[in-house]
Amino acid sequence: MTESNADRLLSGYLLWGIVSICTFIIFVVLLWVAVAVEKTSIMLYFVLLLAGFLWIGVTSISRHVFVMLKRHLGKDISVFEFLSTQFIVLLFPFFYIKLKKEVSLFKGEEVKNRTS
Repeated sequence: MTESNADRLLSGYLLWGIVSICTFIIFVVLLWVAVAVEKTSIMLYFVLLLAGFLWIGVTSISRHVFVMLKRHLGKDISVFEFLSTQFIVLLFPFFYIKLKKEVSLFKGEEVKNRTS
């Protein structure tokens, strides 16, 4: 059985969402270390900066996959929904569950259209 584009995009969203959450956790841990240690080197600040940029980049990739999946499903994206994807660390489980239901409905309609 071949995997549909919607399933691939949903899997991609899951992957990038988890990576985004992990990079955020790394960023917060590094920030906590930088604050807790009284004398920090410039290298720690550099790694902290890179972790922050990585988190921003991965969040952007996750948002892009979200938008591509919604367009593939033929749904419009509201401004609030688009802006709320920036809070993927907090809202990822809700978005993923909602998208999973939308993909299953989309696949059901696709099968129904093929049979009729």
